[in-house]
Amino acid sequence: MNHAFLAVILLMANYAWAGSQFRILHSFPNDGKDGNGPTGSVVLDPAGNLYSTTEGGGAYGKVCNGGCGTVFKMTPGLHGGWTESVLHSFSARIDGAFPGAGLTFDAQDNLYGTTSSGMGANDGGTAFEMTPDSNSPSGWTTTVIHRFCHNFHGCKDGSDPEFSGVAIDHAGRLYGTTRRDGINQGGIAYRLEPASKGWKETILYSFCAKQDCGDGFIAADATPILDKSDNLYGAAEQGGLSDCSLGCGLVFEVNHTSKGWEEVILYEFHGSDGETPFGGLVFDSQGNIYGTTQAGGKNGSGTVFKLTPAGDGSWKHTILYDFPQFKNGAGPVSTLTLDKAGNLYGTAAGGIGPCSGGCGVVYKLAPGSDGKWTYAVLHRFTDATNDGAEPYATPVFDKTGKHLYGTTAFGGTDNMGIVYEITP
Repeated sequence: MNHAFLAVILLMANYAWAGSQFRILHSFPNDGKDGNGPTGSVVLDPAGNLYSTTEGGGAYGKVCNGGCGTVFKMTPGLHGGWTESVLHSFSARIDGAFPGAGLTFDAQDNLYGTTSSGMGANDGGTAFEMTPDSNSPSGWTTTVIHRFCHNFHGCKDGSDPEFSGVAIDHAGRLYGTTRRDGINQGGIAYRLEPASKGWKETILYSFCAKQDCGDGFIAADATPILDKSDNLYGAAEQGGLSDCSLGCGLVFEVNHTSKGWEEVILYEFHGSDGETPFGGLVFDSQGNIYGTTQAGGKNGSGTVFKLTPAGDGSWKHTILYDFPQFKNGAGPVSTLTLDKAGNLYGTAAGGIGPCSGGCGVVYKLAPGSDGKWTYAVLHRFTDATNDGAEPYATPVFDKTGKHLYGTTAFGGTDNMGIVYEITP
């Protein structure tokens, strides 16, 4: 996990303060049962319940120091209260450990996710399915559907999905990326699909196939996205042919052609225009892509960018925002959320509080008619007992579009993280 917090300056943006309401829905306790350290985004069901994961905690503290992680549910109650329940505790070699990514629902209300480690001699991580089960005490049954780095000599199928969960296509197939291994040791893009016996993995692309990893590597900082043709899009934290020592990172597409799956580089960063794209990507209705870089930009502190498709197959890169003052956020880490009005929401490091470089912020970017974007801080975390710290997860709207939900990895009553709500 990259905790670098960097100072920044404004580019092509106005600045404003936002009047928003913040409250904690759950503060994870250090009780040996509940989870702790949530880094994944929440996902909502039609009833408004929230689901996500924690990297630590759970019932198996003796198996993993501090616990192997959990899947949890937040249920809204009367008078605005919420109740948290643990749906599953991971146990390393049995079903994986340290789920860093969020979860994804399919059309049948099954949940899917990944663990970054555990299960098998190589501890390569897992992909898992959770199925509603009225006979289970938690109401869910958890099944491992793939063990990374288990049946392949040299871990050709990748290992450590880390912060990459899975995206689901129209046929119910799962897509994701891994941080490590593959035939070139740069991680892979993969697909999992139901088969007659379990699930079948297809390796779509192995990163670091080009000289000096010009095609990118470390591509599991966020869950990839799919277009209408089920081509996969994501960002590689490093790689590309640029002035950075290991490459400044890039945005890629893995598409299906008559010759099989091939990677296309949509944009390479060069430092001055951004570096280390840590968060994921999001499409708007016109097919434009939005994302962030954790570093780089005019003053080396991260950017929010837009990629616009051109008629010749190329993509135009535009910096929408270069983070200005440290107390107002720096080093954006989350995937962006796009609302119906075209506003962008995300999280960044920086801010205020006792954390090194600040405890993080939740921010909003609003487009203007003049092409400039207005930046507003919705909340500054302080690491206090009634607040959180280090918000890595993407803030997510409920179906009304009036409330944002997210998590922080630290802060709260026992400094084990929180689930929060913001009303912008």
